[in-house]
Amino acid sequence: MIDDIKNTIWHRSDAWLSESLPDMIAMRRDLHMHPEPAGEEVRTSSLVLERMQDAGLTTRTEVSATGLIVDIDLADDPAAPRLAIRADMDCVQVADEKDVPWASVNDGCCHACGHDAHTTMACYTAHALSREADAIRSGGAKSNLRFIFQPAEESATGALDMIDRGALEGVDQIIALHVEPFLDTGRLGIRTGPITANLMSFKVTLLGRGGHSARPHEAVDPIPAAINLVSLLYQLGPRSVDSRRAHCVTVTSVRGGETINAIPDAAEVCGTIRAARVEEAQTLRRMVIQCVEAACLATGCESDVTFPHEAPATNNDPHVVEMMAAVAREVVGAECVVRLELPSLGGEDFALYQQQVPGAMARLGTGNGPMTERHPLHSGLFDIEETALLVGSRLLTRTALHSVL
Repeated sequence: MIDDIKNTIWHRSDAWLSESLPDMIAMRRDLHMHPEPAGEEVRTSSLVLERMQDAGLTTRTEVSATGLIVDIDLADDPAAPRLAIRADMDCVQVADEKDVPWASVNDGCCHACGHDAHTTMACYTAHALSREADAIRSGGAKSNLRFIFQPAEESATGALDMIDRGALEGVDQIIALHVEPFLDTGRLGIRTGPITANLMSFKVTLLGRGGHSARPHEAVDPIPAAINLVSLLYQLGPRSVDSRRAHCVTVTSVRGGETINAIPDAAEVCGTIRAARVEEAQTLRRMVIQCVEAACLATGCESDVTFPHEAPATNNDPHVVEMMAAVAREVVGAECVVRLELPSLGGEDFALYQQQVPGAMARLGTGNGPMTERHPLHSGLFDIEETALLVGSRLLTRTALHSVL
């Protein structure tokens, strides 16, 4: 009887989602055109709020805060389990280089990590389930749902903020999708255990003493210190840990000086540390500090070293993974469910939710065409095959129905 009710609700929801694909694409393109960086997702939050109100749903918000929590209460028992679906909303601070009508209009900002797609899919999943709320309740719902629209994933601070705001209160399981351009649209990548790595960012300010470029002996030049530091990081990073362990140290920016005839007072070197295991991450952190000290000793500079962003490796719960895999086999077919052999070295603050409740993140295929012509995450040329929005919405909706009925 329950299976019949679930299938009836599913078929109605699936039909509505299919009909809504043009609207999904329009919403995703709107978000893509108006990306907002971590902590500044005001327009995005307002748009999500409007969509949730259109669906007849109420949200938990705070004055001057971005991000939303949306509950769909379905079970009679107030202490019933609750499944959370998380979608991140912020963009990457890179320039959008695509020649498409939906290219970013905000200079230096681009949805190059697919958070516009994540937000859109969660919105339409919530709307689809809200439409069927009465039918789900009459079918004997055994659990409730929560949608977490999270800001500031790229700075690895948004998950903690949402947890502090009560996002996990009453939650028993949490799931999320992340777009993957090198997985074909229609496929889902799953993995038990880590699917992303431990992440730390570093910011090194090298403090010298400025002067005339014709008289460098009168100055303490931070430029050689920055150059030496970059060289040391790339030389010693790979030799600091067992090469059989996945790890990566990457310098992402080097800044110093604004004129061609003056030595600057300071230079800045920024980058990331990524490692599959926390032990290697901590070793690489110490290596960064030692390299800074060595570069300063050689050049006479002083330094300030900070590690502003940090997120642990994800830890996909085996039971939640298998729930998502079982649903995916029903939605896209067993041949399209891919077991990922290795974790990505990308960082993901979804891991912070997983430290509180069992959860799993899966990779949603959004790629199309030859692999050599696809663009990676965080590239200014990144885009998605937009029919993947329907695939992801179907997967999230079916998983939610599996949880509540």
